[in-house]
Amino acid sequence: MRLTLRGALAAAFILAMCAMCVRLGFWQLDRLAQRKARNHALQAALTMPALRFDALTAAAIERQPERFINRRVQVTGSYDPAGEIVLRGRSNRSDPGVHLVTPLIVAAVPQALLVNRGWVPSPDAATVDARPFAEPGTRTVTGILQEIPRNTRAAGEPATTRVNGARVITYRRLDLDAIRKRERRPIAPLYLQLLPAADSASSRPPIRVALPPMDNGPHLSYAVQWFSFAIIGVIGLVIMLFRQRRIDER
Repeated sequence: MRLTLRGALAAAFILAMCAMCVRLGFWQLDRLAQRKARNHALQAALTMPALRFDALTAAAIERQPERFINRRVQVTGSYDPAGEIVLRGRSNRSDPGVHLVTPLIVAAVPQALLVNRGWVPSPDAATVDARPFAEPGTRTVTGILQEIPRNTRAAGEPATTRVNGARVITYRRLDLDAIRKRERRPIAPLYLQLLPAADSASSRPPIRVALPPMDNGPHLSYAVQWFSFAIIGVIGLVIMLFRQRRIDER
């Protein structure tokens, strides 16, 4: 059986597409494995007793922050609105807004702990007057520790705007190096994400950010789809070669 140049190019294209589909299928299986590992680590961390954020805990987090990711922490301190960070481009049920990340000052702890207090509305999803959402006084809060990424390049560089005369610093995402460069006090390498209270029906902002869903997501179904596309491509190639053979035999 001899293939024309056009037929050979078509066969090569089909094989390349099948190989790409197989690769994408295994990529989705790898993402599924990563998600299962994340869910397992999160569930295990949430079953452990909440840590008290004190000087000893802060020192341990500074030495090995990866050990404390997803750990529940209870902390008592007061928010410093002067160091508040606005994370732009956040939504809540499709409503545009921002997240407010505020340093929490804890007695006898040299490092401030950044706290994601939650979502507040913003028409342009970038600027907001955070003063109406202040939480003054001494606060005892509980949340889970999350990583503050480093070296996120332009995405982690802050932009400064003014809202009603107040200077507001906004970020697309947190970046530890960029934040430590601008803050006047040491910042812990993890931030605290406050969680919605189990018995709270309040919808007043700041609305706490819920935990990510601990399911397997769509990765398995996506993998099946990609493998199916590869099989369809192989079947199509076999049909094409069979027809070419029939033509050659005439």
